[in-house]
Amino acid sequence: MNKHLGNILLLLILPVILFATNKQAEFSLSTNKTSAYVKEAVEITFVAKQLEHNDVMFFFLEPKKSDDYEIKLLNKKTTELSYHNYTTTFTYLLFPLKEKKISVDFDFTIKVASDEAVAQVFQGSRDNTKWIETIDTDVAITPINIDVKKLAHNVDLVGDFTLSSKLLKNKITEYDAANISYKLLGTGYKNKHLTMLDKIKNTTLFSQHHDAFSIATKDGYKISREYSYAIVAKENFTIPSINIKAYSPKLNKYYTLSADSHNISVEKLDISALTDEKESPTTKMLDKDLLQKILGAVVLFFSGFFTAKYYPYLLKRRKKKREFQDIKESKDANELILILLNNYKDKGLHSFIDALEIQKYKKSQKSFNDIKKQLLKELM
Repeated sequence: MNKHLGNILLLLILPVILFATNKQAEFSLSTNKTSAYVKEAVEITFVAKQLEHNDVMFFFLEPKKSDDYEIKLLNKKTTELSYHNYTTTFTYLLFPLKEKKISVDFDFTIKVASDEAVAQVFQGSRDNTKWIETIDTDVAITPINIDVKKLAHNVDLVGDFTLSSKLLKNKITEYDAANISYKLLGTGYKNKHLTMLDKIKNTTLFSQHHDAFSIATKDGYKISREYSYAIVAKENFTIPSINIKAYSPKLNKYYTLSADSHNISVEKLDISALTDEKESPTTKMLDKDLLQKILGAVVLFFSGFFTAKYYPYLLKRRKKKREFQDIKESKDANELILILLNNYKDKGLHSFIDALEIQKYKKSQKSFNDIKKQLLKELM
């Protein structure tokens, strides 16, 4: 059942806070910035407080999709002030993507349930599941407007980052690989397309990158990313220097992340030793050593080739194996709600989110485990 209730009173101050009320609840939408640069982190907070205290009340907030920004739910915290008296706070991380005044809009729903409905939620097996019966009210809220400014210079990163590099050795044989890695650390906008090395003339380059962690915070993504490269060549070559342009909104300055270039010396192997007609103990030993080197190099090369060719397939298999791992590892209802809202919001799992909200109200670990089990069965 959907209905719009009450008259909305708006008050605007800086930083922007939009207050409103209806017969069921009062709520406010605020942001820590009224203007920001493209890809600068913005924190948005929504607080809803229950006014009617006859039944159990739950608040749901969903950001509307837009090409103008990226938005992620950081936290949803519900506090019980007294019986049938709840306050819920939503915190979002937003990155504006376009230079203009953007409007950030949300769908806000109030769900009301009786104590009897709450007591009977999620009973029975998968084929005999009783979901909570609620009366739903969609409430219009005024969007947040943010003036997005263009940066004076083109940059690869927005935030505060450091870059370090490590080269294993600068002398190799023509059948060895030069291995170098770069580590990016910091907080800000996560550039998924950032690379360190593309191509180096007369070399074969294999690469992969790995996130040790990538955690969303109110200041942006806290990132630790490692870029690893293996480079094979038959002649001397140079790994070029790295210069990544960046901007720090916190310090209001442009800066460059740098890594030095490296000259790699490639030693050619004397294969003629393998075809020497005159045998001697020394030659046999040389042959053996040389064969081991070549064999090792061939294995290295083809393992690199195999990795480059089949890595996407292996990654897909690993991803399938770890599918829904975030759900499986969730510890409580609040954590699982965040996971569903951020990673599975297009799967039509609203009934499970409702059940998890009720589980928080009932504070039953058994109920949480049952919901998670049913959720995984639904997804698999």
